[in-house]
Amino acid sequence: MKWITVLMCLVFSMNVSAQEVEKPLPTVKEVTTKLDELYRSDASHSTVTMEVLNDRGLRTLELEQWTRGKDDALIVIRSPAREAGTATLKNKEGLWNYAPRADRMIRVPSGMLSDSWMGSHMTNDDLVRESDYDEDFKTSLSWVNEAGKTYLKATMTPLPKAPVVWEKIEYLLDATDWFPVRADYFDRGKMMRRMEFKDTREVDGRKIPFIMNLLPLDKPGERTTFKYSTLEFDKKVDGDLFSKQGLRRAAKSR
Repeated sequence: MKWITVLMCLVFSMNVSAQEVEKPLPTVKEVTTKLDELYRSDASHSTVTMEVLNDRGLRTLELEQWTRGKDDALIVIRSPAREAGTATLKNKEGLWNYAPRADRMIRVPSGMLSDSWMGSHMTNDDLVRESDYDEDFKTSLSWVNEAGKTYLKATMTPLPKAPVVWEKIEYLLDATDWFPVRADYFDRGKMMRRMEFKDTREVDGRKIPFIMNLLPLDKPGERTTFKYSTLEFDKKVDGDLFSKQGLRRAAKSR
């Protein structure tokens, strides 16, 4: 009779697992909107430390950032002194980099979205992303299990005309509130990098990862890490800030 008891326990366990896997999936729209709006607000202001670890050692930059809606963003390097004032601006006219010593504004074409930003493992597209998960990707959802825990997996394939440099992105999300745990980026059928989201805090009623750790898989041991020092949403931001003149003023101020 003991084997019957064991068999019944096994069947019960399988049924429970099946019920967990078969619970209703959220809609794609709900998930992509959640990811698109994770850091987005009417306007925001933040200070960030960016650490770049590569074969040349560890490099640390202090950044100040402003955003407005989905179209406008400005990032200014505040330290170290030799790079202070270097900036990146995104507005409806395009994406721009600013070199303070030459007082020169350089437009970044769409073909350079995959280029490194300030020698980091981040790209222009990462920092001032033109793509939109809701509009630019075909997304499929599934439940997956890792280390005994259930997660929501979002597999995203860019649409033909989307301004996306990756072949595919796979997000692993918390099963309850679809909060990102990591994102894996693929090109030519191979996973090229992983973004980890850590140190969750609540800001103005929403959960936000205060640390994002980017690991380039073709360069073991290297990383680029973003650590928010301050983060404020729905702040009043002067619209002129997101112009070439506003960029210059912000880059030269402290």
